Amino acid sequence: MKSCIRQNRAANWLTHVEQWRQSGMSKAAYCTEHSLNFSSFWYWLRKSRLASVDTLTLSPAIVPLPFALAPKAPSIGLLVGNRYALDIPADFDETTLTRLLAVLESRC
Repeated sequence: MKSCIRQNRAANWLTHVEQWRQSGMSKAAYCTEHSLNFSSFWYWLRKSRLASVDTLTLSPAIVPLPFALAPKAPSIGLLVGNRYALDIPADFDETTLTRLLAVLESRC
């Protein structure tokens, strides 16, 4: 018996929440017009939002996304010591690479 009453109460409040959303009125104005307790309205508004979040998190959708792998530009693989592995593009800047190798070699 109590669960039936609770279900009816919840349905009534959630109906008010939905009607408020469609009304375009402020929360306070809607509550005043319908003689609703403002605190109770807020409670059921939060509860309805949580219920919608739970629904979203409980039923995730799998959406296929089309994609194509970009062709990989030619590169040079380089192992410095046993600590660093570099993938250097074929159009590398020699000065920058020389500076980078000097730094890495001093740390090996």
